[in-house]
Amino acid sequence: MTAGAAGAFLVAVALVPFRDHIHNANVALVLVLPVLAAAVIGGRWAGAAGAVIAAMVFDFFFTIPYQSLKINSGSDVVTLVLFVVVALITAEVGLRSRRVERNARAARNELQRLFRVAELAAQGAEREDIVSAVRAELIGMLALDDCVFVAAPNDGDDRTSWSSELTTAQLGRRGALTGTVLRFDGDGFALPRNGLALPVFGGGRELGRLLLQPGDESHASAEQRRVAVTLADELGIVLAGQSNDR
Repeated sequence: MTAGAAGAFLVAVALVPFRDHIHNANVALVLVLPVLAAAVIGGRWAGAAGAVIAAMVFDFFFTIPYQSLKINSGSDVVTLVLFVVVALITAEVGLRSRRVERNARAARNELQRLFRVAELAAQGAEREDIVSAVRAELIGMLALDDCVFVAAPNDGDDRTSWSSELTTAQLGRRGALTGTVLRFDGDGFALPRNGLALPVFGGGRELGRLLLQPGDESHASAEQRRVAVTLADELGIVLAGQSNDR
């Protein structure tokens, strides 16, 4: 918001010497630019605040009487109203364009994470290397403090005890968060600070769990949660295949 207000003020001051030679409609179009910058940098509320401040600056410097928020001309009133509308629409379009670009970049990064693990598995890497790669990808994607893989015991009784001792919050098959209170933080659902279990399945059974330890900035969009499940599935395929080879 500060950047948008400062930008609008500086642009207005620069145009004041030419206000007798520039139509007010053109001035209003120029003042839309700081509003767009404010929205892209600070978000929707910053863009809206920037639009209001830019409108006040326009009124103060470019409508008669000057250096006043009064407006004598009906055409200037229309220009001011249209300016606010155009500035708000422009800010929203800029904000959505930025969000689309950010989502596209995130999607490319998430796809590359899957490719890296799949390529490592195709090269016949050792079990520990695959586990480390999946852990690293999950930590990077979800901003985790740590991620640990815990293998499931083979004995049936031990498996029941093992399952009950682990954290109850889980990341389900379709990326749904279960066993925890959901809290949306604007970029996705915040991950529970007390930990989250991501089951690893292979060969029709649970082979272990990835225990995710979220950090202060850990959150996950629906797409990121699905990618996390797919990474666990890739790990499960490798573990099941190596188990069958023994």
